[in-house]
Amino acid sequence: MALQVFLAATLRKYLPGYDAGPGHAMEVPPGAVVRDVARQLGIPEEEVKLIMVNGIGSKWETPLQGDERVALFPPVGGG
Repeated sequence: MALQVFLAATLRKYLPGYDAGPGHAMEVPPGAVVRDVARQLGIPEEEVKLIMVNGIGSKWETPLQGDERVALFPPVGGG
């Protein structure tokens, strides 16, 4: 199944050459969940604070059907 993955801020370091405009096109097997996407990209779960699938807040166990837009965001820091 094909999907587009969008990485914010510090998560981009896990995908050298990442282009934020179009995001990253990738394939996952049928029955995949968001956790499988992060694992395939080598992104540790503890570095992700917010998950969105097609603009809707989601969880690691959210099932994917194909053609989704999956966005991963790290915790926000500042002071």
